[in-house]
Amino acid sequence: MTLDAGTLFAIGGLVTIMCGMFFLMETLLRRNDVVGRLWSVFYISGIFVVFAYIVAAVDPATWWAYGPANGGFALAIGMLWSGARAANGVRALVPVPLAAGVLVGLATVLPGPGGGYWAGSFEMFVAVAVFAALCAFETTRLTLGQVLSARILSVILIAFALFYAGRALGFVTLGTADPIFLTFFGTEASTLFEIALIVVGTITLSTIQAERFGRTIGREPGDGLHLDGVLGPRAFRELAESWLLRSLRERATLVLLVVEIADLDEINVAFGRAAGDHALRVTSRIVTTTAPSATLVGRLSARRFALLMPLPTNDSVEAIAARIGDAVLNTPVDDRDRFRVTTFRGITSTRTAGSRFDDLVRAATDAVAIEAAEAKARANEIDAKNAP
Repeated sequence: MTLDAGTLFAIGGLVTIMCGMFFLMETLLRRNDVVGRLWSVFYISGIFVVFAYIVAAVDPATWWAYGPANGGFALAIGMLWSGARAANGVRALVPVPLAAGVLVGLATVLPGPGGGYWAGSFEMFVAVAVFAALCAFETTRLTLGQVLSARILSVILIAFALFYAGRALGFVTLGTADPIFLTFFGTEASTLFEIALIVVGTITLSTIQAERFGRTIGREPGDGLHLDGVLGPRAFRELAESWLLRSLRERATLVLLVVEIADLDEINVAFGRAAGDHALRVTSRIVTTTAPSATLVGRLSARRFALLMPLPTNDSVEAIAARIGDAVLNTPVDDRDRFRVTTFRGITSTRTAGSRFDDLVRAATDAVAIEAAEAKARANEIDAKNAP
């Protein structure tokens, strides 16, 4: 059975819409960060392109729709590249694909109705080939270079870039009426490549996002982030339980201080995952340098640091907690100083909560929740006073 161009286009459009809706829903519900939003634009642009081509094909009077269609396709691949850059922690350079999309669209519509079906195609072929090649390069370096799914995506992107480079070359040398061009670089062949990119892209991008966020069962975002001098949740629990057993034997008092980063999810959404990770590193450095020397420092979760220490003799735990909070708040997180990190602290001891690890953690986190609620109440009070 041979599939004609119309049937292949219908299949490709359906695949694009289904995969796009899947990724958009996943991004909105689970991974709404800068990278996810940029890759969502890739899918939104793809869906827009499908409908634009349909509008252009329905009536010769709507020939102008080829402009948004071609420009939207160049923009889609460009946003895939911008999202990959953001995932690697470098500038996304969003204006570049936006400018390319506008230029391709203008190249399509400027010739007018006489330009025909292939108007602006050469510019679109070149833009797509360049963005696909750049994205393939981006998925093989820095953070993405360590992710297997990203390397798989790079293979399909290299093939996609070579195909569109071949389309551009064939367009110039053979012409659109040549049987060789139509067979190897025509609409049918390009639709098959686009279906492959959409399907493989959806699988790999979702996997990349899952690995970046680490949202497997029982984990929170940032659990896989390595922080110097800070134990992971499991190692901290094991050592803390050993300390607690010794303190019980020697009838010594241990104090648990929990430091929680406020609004970590909001930081990730507003400024990107890299900013959230940097906020964690800044807080980690301050916690480890401010804590007394005989302190076990670890993490209970992505946003919560824990300090287990003997009862200080020359200082108070409250003063230590205040110094950590002030130091974190007064330390810029990035060079542009776009935001500061706020923390909530909770304190408990073996005298009041007992020597069981879970009881200590529960008491300290309850204290954190109380401080957070009090801070919210104070903020609401200030807002009410300042309201007109």
